[in-house]
Amino acid sequence: MQEITVYNPAAGKGKKISGIENAYFTKAHGDCRDYIAQQCIKNPETHFTVCGGDGTLNEAVCGIMDSNCGTKACLTSVACGSGNDTVKSLPQQPGIELILDVMKHNTGYSINMLNMGFDCNVVASHNKIKKKFHLAGKLSYILGVIVELFKPLGENFVIDAVTADDKPFHYEGACLFCCVCNGQWCGGSFHNSPLSDMTDGILELIIVSKMNRLEFVNLVGKYKKGTLFNLDTKELSNPAYEKYIKYVPVKKVTVSGIKQFCADGEIIASNQVDAHIIPQALRYRT
Repeated sequence: MQEITVYNPAAGKGKKISGIENAYFTKAHGDCRDYIAQQCIKNPETHFTVCGGDGTLNEAVCGIMDSNCGTKACLTSVACGSGNDTVKSLPQQPGIELILDVMKHNTGYSINMLNMGFDCNVVASHNKIKKKFHLAGKLSYILGVIVELFKPLGENFVIDAVTADDKPFHYEGACLFCCVCNGQWCGGSFHNSPLSDMTDGILELIIVSKMNRLEFVNLVGKYKKGTLFNLDTKELSNPAYEKYIKYVPVKKVTVSGIKQFCADGEIIASNQVDAHIIPQALRYRT
C-alpha cells in the first residue's frame, strides 16, 4: 500500500511536529480535500497519515469519500490541532484498524458531529476570538460560550428524522441548540455525546430546548462532562432533564430554520441541513 503523509502547517497555531519531513504541506483551506481526492484517483490503495486538527481530518475524510475510496484507502490522524475532538472517540493504541461510519450532509461529509444553534454560534465566535487574539483552542472556545451567553438565546427549529428503528420523529419549537453526533466530543473538552459509537451505524440526535441563562448554567457543566446520559441504560441520567433535552438515536435527520451549521468545526451558511449515516464507510488505522 502506498504511504502518503499530509501535514497542515497552520494547525495548532502552527506548532511543529518532529519527524515530519517527506510530506505534502497543505497550502490553503480545501487543499487537503482536493489533494487526497486526486491521490485516491491515481491509487485508491493509499494509506494517508494526516497531521493537523479536526478541520484537516475532516478534509481528508471528504477527499477519500469524494473519490469513492472509503474502504480502499486508509486514514490515520496525527492530532496536532487545538481541539482534536474526533480522535478522542477512537482507540488510543496504535495499529488498530477500524471501519468507521461517516455522515453525509449538504456539502460534504462529517466524521464527528454537526452542531446547530448555540453550539454552532459558539464555534463561530471561538474562531473569531482564536484568530484575533491567537489563543489556545480550549480557552477561545470557553470565551466563545461566554460571548454567546450575552446574546438572545433560542432559535425556532423544525426537525424531522428517521429513528434507529425506522420510525418517523418530528420536533418543532424554540431550541437552544441541537447536534447530530457520530463522535463523542466537541469544543476541545466537551464530552457532550458519550453514547456515540463511530462504528454502530447510528447517529445521536440531541435537542436542547430554549431555557433561561440560569437553567443553562446549571446544565452546561453536566453537558460538558457527559453526565446528562447514563452509559448503562443509554438514556438521560435523570428524568428531570427531559424537560429540556430530547435524545433520539437516528439514521437520518433534517433540521430547518437555522442560519448556519457546523460540521467538524467548519461553519457552513445554510437555512437547512440534511444528514444521514453511511455505515461502514471509512477505513481508519490508529
